[in-house]
Amino acid sequence: MSSSQPPSGERNPLGLDELIAILVAFGTMGAILFWVTGKNPDRLNARNWQFPAVFSQPAVTPASPGILTPESPSSDLRSPATTLIPSKSDVAPVGPLGPILPQNPPVGVIVVPPKPIARSTPDPITQPKADKPKADKPKVGPVRFSDVPDKYWARPFIVALVDRKIFTELTDSKFRPDEPMTRAELAGLIERMSEDKKPIRKPIDFKDVKDKSSAATAIDHTVTTGYLKGYPNNEFRPDKNIPRVEVIAALASGLRLKPSTKASKTLQLYTDRTKVPKWAVNKVASATEAGIVVNHPKRQLLQPNKTATRAEVAAMIYQAMAKTGQVPAKSSEYVVKPLKSSK
Repeated sequence: MSSSQPPSGERNPLGLDELIAILVAFGTMGAILFWVTGKNPDRLNARNWQFPAVFSQPAVTPASPGILTPESPSSDLRSPATTLIPSKSDVAPVGPLGPILPQNPPVGVIVVPPKPIARSTPDPITQPKADKPKADKPKVGPVRFSDVPDKYWARPFIVALVDRKIFTELTDSKFRPDEPMTRAELAGLIERMSEDKKPIRKPIDFKDVKDKSSAATAIDHTVTTGYLKGYPNNEFRPDKNIPRVEVIAALASGLRLKPSTKASKTLQLYTDRTKVPKWAVNKVASATEAGIVVNHPKRQLLQPNKTATRAEVAAMIYQAMAKTGQVPAKSSEYVVKPLKSSK
C-alpha cells in the first residue's frame, strides 16, 4: 500500500559515481576550451563575439575604420596584388620640438657610396712631333778611305758606289783603287747594279765555275742578262784580270747600246784607236756616245788592252748607272764626250 504523502523536498546526497561523471564533463569542456584558445586566441575577445538578433541591440562596429574585421564568407576574394592602406589616424600630429636634424642616411633611402676620388696625375709632357725625315740621297761625307784622298780623280765615283753598297768587300778602311779587277769581281758589281733586270739568255754551265762558288750566282746573272760572255771551250775564267775593253763592251752589251753613227768616226777621239779589237769596235763606239767611257790620266788615251783597275771600273760602273737613271750624272774631266757631228 502506497503512502499518500508527497515526497519531501530534501535531496539525497550525490553518489561517488555521479561526482566522477561531473568532473570528467568539466575536464572535457576545459580541454576543448584550451584547444580552441590555443588555435586562435582572438576568439576570446569580446569584440569578436556576435550575438543573435534576439538581443536588444546589434553588434557595435569598430570605431576606427583602420581596424580590419574578418570578411563574411560570401564576400569576393581580394586580389593578391591589392594592398590595404590603413586610414589616417584621428590624432593630430605633434610638432617637432626644436630643429629637425637631418637623418644620416634618411630612412628608406638607398645610399650609393660616392666614387673614390682618383689621384690626379699630371699629363705627360709630349714634345711636338718632328716631321718625318725624308729619305735623302746618299751623301759622300761618311765614307772615308785612307788610300782615297779628297782630290783623288775617281773619289766621287768610288764614294757614291760604296755608299750604295755596290762595292761591299772592303777591309782595313782601304779601297785599293789601283789594284786590278777580275772577271768574277766585275760580275759581282754588275749583279748588284742590275739586280732587278730580267734574264734574256739561258745560263751557261761553265766548266771552270763550281756551283758552290761564291761567284757562281753573280756569273749566272751577268750571263743571262746579257752583260758578259764566256770564252771558247766553255770557260768563263773568273780569276782572270779583265782588260778595259771587256769592261766597256760588257756595259754596252748589258744596256743594249748601239752606235748612232759610224763607229770609226766616233773612235777618232782616241789616239790609240787602232788597238781596239775588231769585235769590240761597235761596243766601244756606242759606250763612248753614252758617256760611259772614263779615261785617266788622259781622256784621249783609251788603253783598251790595259788591265782595268778598281778605280777605273768604279767610274765606268757609275756612268752606266747614270745612263739608266739610277744615279745622278757627275761631271768629270775624265769622262769622254763624243764629238758633235757637223751637218
